[in-house]
Amino acid sequence: LAPGSAGEIAPTPRKALMNLSTRVSLLKFNPDAQILVMGSQLKKGALRVVHVGSGTVFSNWPTSKTPLNYVSSADISSSSSALAMGNDRGKVLLYRFIHYS
Repeated sequence: LAPGSAGEIAPTPRKALMNLSTRVSLLKFNPDAQILVMGSQLKKGALRVVHVGSGTVFSNWPTSKTPLNYVSSADISSSSSALAMGNDRGKVLLYRFIHYS
């Protein structure tokens, strides 16, 4: 936090994540806040996974071949070992985080 005008404390962003080209409609942290999933319903395949500590967006997933379609919801399991996503086709896709398994 940095002092603003009149001595008020004004929050400043630690990092701006510019990896989505449309409005963000989904943000979900895993239970210990190490991973952030962000997505947009407005574009096919618009979902990114971020390692919060380093601010790194995983570039190797999802790929252009990952069948996400338009993601409308997502959640991470309590053990952080799985990511579930619902899409516009009425499907729930389940992926495993190998690092947390």
